[in-house]
Amino acid sequence: MIRSILAMAGAALLSVAPAMADDTASEVERIAGPLPRFFPHLESYLDIPDAERSHFRMAYVVSSADGIPPEDIRMWYDHDGETHQFALDATGRITRLPGLPALDAEPDVWINQPAGGGFSLSMQFEYSGPGATEFSRDALAMSVEQANRAIRSAAGVAALFAPRMESVVFVFDGAAPEAWAVDQDGERSPLTVQENRAFFRPADRRSRSIECIEFGREPVRILLDS
Repeated sequence: MIRSILAMAGAALLSVAPAMADDTASEVERIAGPLPRFFPHLESYLDIPDAERSHFRMAYVVSSADGIPPEDIRMWYDHDGETHQFALDATGRITRLPGLPALDAEPDVWINQPAGGGFSLSMQFEYSGPGATEFSRDALAMSVEQANRAIRSAAGVAALFAPRMESVVFVFDGAAPEAWAVDQDGERSPLTVQENRAFFRPADRRSRSIECIEFGREPVRILLDS
């Protein structure tokens, strides 16, 4: 199971340190490290039964301290005679994760950026249940509970000191749209929004009568946070 609770429970950062290379190596195509280093705790997450992670998933985001956009970053590895390139979205989130066979093989990851570029990798929890512009409170609550159950299971007696997921954070492209919490009687109340984000805590006492959350447009990401 998951070995580092603090890393699992927050935006844990993993620096991509420069790899040792000889003088003849290309400046823009170099080995950055073994594959598992880029996906901490992914193997442990994949070991969780599907039914126990149906509403949450791990997410990994590549970023550059020098402001290099994701579309200019190319990262890849070779496994089973094929080259597998990391697919990054506009935020740098890796959208196609490797499976257990590739992680176990530990192939080298190559990158097309020179050494010392200040690259980092953030690891986050994401909601992965149903919904597009409308989300049921029950589904959101399940995602938070599944994530917390995984953390408690991994932490053992240390669970008392581990952060607890409580919030669902909806991230939008641009300013957050109208956001409503709809209760069991159909009454609508505005959701808390800040800039490009909307926030909901499904386990709060005042949220227990909520039936669903509705938005004016679909969020680009849905994060779980403490």
